[in-house]
Amino acid sequence: MILEGVRRADGSPVELVTGGAGPGLVLVHGARPAADHDRLAERLGARFTVHRYDREVAGRPGARYAVADDVALLGAVLAATGARLVLGHGLGGLVALLATGGLLERRIDRVAVYDAVLPLDGAVPEEALEQAARALATGSPELALAHLDRHLRTGSLGLTAAGRSERVQRLVGGVLARTGWGRSTAARLPQVLRETRAGLQLDSPVGAYAGLPARALLLTGERSPGYFRVAASEFAAAVPSATALVAGGCGHDSLLRAARRCVDPLVSFLSGDTLF
Repeated sequence: MILEGVRRADGSPVELVTGGAGPGLVLVHGARPAADHDRLAERLGARFTVHRYDREVAGRPGARYAVADDVALLGAVLAATGARLVLGHGLGGLVALLATGGLLERRIDRVAVYDAVLPLDGAVPEEALEQAARALATGSPELALAHLDRHLRTGSLGLTAAGRSERVQRLVGGVLARTGWGRSTAARLPQVLRETRAGLQLDSPVGAYAGLPARALLLTGERSPGYFRVAASEFAAAVPSATALVAGGCGHDSLLRAARRCVDPLVSFLSGDTLF
C-alpha cells in the first residue's frame, strides 16, 4: 500500500509491504531492495508485524543521495506504522542506528542490525569500493560487481576477486552476475556505491553513539568481512546499551536467506526474550 502523507526527499510516494502478526517491526534493507526480503519477512512474520519499504534513491541521474534523508524517511515510516522495533542490514543498519541515536524523536524501543556499515575512525576499508566505482565509470559492470563482492564477501559461489588478475576478476564478476545476488545488485550498482560512499563520509569516533537511548544488538556474520565484526565490537564496548554477537557460519547475505543461525538471535532480542 502507499503510505498516506509520507514522501521521499524527491517527493515520490512510499510503498509499504506489511505481513505477519505481533509487535510492529520495520525492516531497513541494505544493498538489496525490499522486494528481495520475502523469505526473511516470512520468518520474522511468525513473531512480528513486518513492514518493508525501499529506502531513499538517488532519483534523476546525478541527484545527490543523503543518509539524513534516509533517516528522516525511516522516522516517517515509524510514525505512520506505529512500529517501535527496527532491523537494519548493511547501510540500512547505519540508518537504523542513526535514527535511534537522536536524529528522530524517540520512537524506537529496540534496534537490531546485521553487518551494519559503521564508519568508526576509518574502520571500513574503501579500496574495493573505489575500484568498483572506477570500473563502473569505465563501462565494466562485471568488474565492478567483482570488486563489490570482495568488499562485502557475499560468498555467492565461494569466489573472490582478491589477489587475482583483472582478467580473472572479470570472469568472477561475470559468474556472479548470473547469481541471484549478482542480478539484483548489478541493477542497483550506481545507487549502492553512491549511498555507501555517503555513509562512509559520516566517519566519527565511536563515542558519538555513547548515548544511544534504546537497547541495540549488533550481530555480524562469522564469514562476513572482519571489519564488520571489529566495528561492532568497538561500538558495543563504548555504548552501554549495545551488545555485539557473532552468528556462527553466517556470511553477509545470510540474513537475506533467513538462515536460522542469523535470524534466531535477532528474533530473541527484538522479542525481549534476552537480557542484553
